[in-house]
Amino acid sequence: MGGVGSGRWGGRPTVESGLTLTLGKLLRDGICRPGQSRAGTLTWTNTRTGAQLASIAYEAHLGAEHGRLRLHFTTTRSNGEKRHSDDWIELTTTTQPFGGRRWWFICPRTGARVAKLHLPGGALTFASRQAHRLGYRSQRETPIDRAFTRVFKRRDRLGAEGAIGEPISKPKGMHWATFEREIARVEAAEAAVTALSWQFLKKLNPREP
Repeated sequence: MGGVGSGRWGGRPTVESGLTLTLGKLLRDGICRPGQSRAGTLTWTNTRTGAQLASIAYEAHLGAEHGRLRLHFTTTRSNGEKRHSDDWIELTTTTQPFGGRRWWFICPRTGARVAKLHLPGGALTFASRQAHRLGYRSQRETPIDRAFTRVFKRRDRLGAEGAIGEPISKPKGMHWATFEREIARVEAAEAAVTALSWQFLKKLNPREP
């Protein structure tokens, strides 16, 4: 699992720079199920390429109101040192206002009830965002960073792999009306990048017209 998430966005690591365990998803996917014990492998993949980023062996033992999740994984430190982890994470529930119970992780480091646990690059254990002092990537981005992100997200929707401004072919099976609508969004996003780029250049060269 070495090399997952560099966290190199300035300052402390971000949530997006590592792995995240979302308890609600584990329950929806049947990985954790109240009243049952289960075992298997959790995997993380790159949403754009489909490439596998990491895998972790797990055991889930849940009762009606409490449970435990066991994680077996190996992390690689920046110096190349490998560390094998065998961690137990406690789970608990709280009653819902209109009946039923909601499940929570108990953060191994703070003891707080949380819905998600994170393993940023270089960390050895899953813990809450607060325990790892994680920020969000969007908080670190400048306006021009966000503009570039929007452009490439819109180009990705159309399967375009070229640079900003390069022609985009209509995807097979897409209606022309939909394609034209998406192209208009791409063009608007690219125009925003151009405007912000000019503003940035003017700040660097205030004497330029």
